[in-house]
Amino acid sequence: MKKLKCVPLVNDESQIKIPKGLFKSDSDWWNNACLNYMGIDWNAYAIGYKLAADLLVDYVDSKKQNQDILVFPIVFLYRQYLELRLKELILSGSTLLDNNKTPKITFHNIESLWKSCRTILEKVFPEDPKEDFTEIERVIAEFSITDPRSTGFRYPTDKEGKISLPGLTHINLRNLSELINQATSILEGASTGISVYLDMKSDYER
Repeated sequence: MKKLKCVPLVNDESQIKIPKGLFKSDSDWWNNACLNYMGIDWNAYAIGYKLAADLLVDYVDSKKQNQDILVFPIVFLYRQYLELRLKELILSGSTLLDNNKTPKITFHNIESLWKSCRTILEKVFPEDPKEDFTEIERVIAEFSITDPRSTGFRYPTDKEGKISLPGLTHINLRNLSELINQATSILEGASTGISVYLDMKSDYER
């Protein structure tokens, strides 16, 4: 077996040389994904995970097969989308509100993230009805109970070797997707609104 050449870790990112095997461009340009051209882009990550989940749900619905194995990446992708979108809203909303204190980003704890996010959204959009948050909170609560550490749909067991999702026997993927989309339509609207406000703020300051 041919030995793989190890890439040494260095502190200076400018000196890192990416091996051109797995991660390279090629002549079929439509398959060449572009990265880092927008700098730190929370939005691209969030949309990417959700789009991937939606496409997998559509596949199961049209092919009527593989639902028992695709359920794991589908649920994980939706949960990852929620985590990323909440973090993006916290960061962008804090910038809009001139919050000088660096917002606390708690990895994987989407219930805690939602509490911070809701506080910001209520300040940015004070006239929006509080009922808009009902669907979001229900989705967040179910994820927090079923998969609190974002590991249940990534691994079949926990650290103690116990089954990851005890008591859970069926998930209707169409229903899951519909509820996720109902809840996240508000998050997407909030993200777009904050982006517009930030552009207006930037123009004003210039």
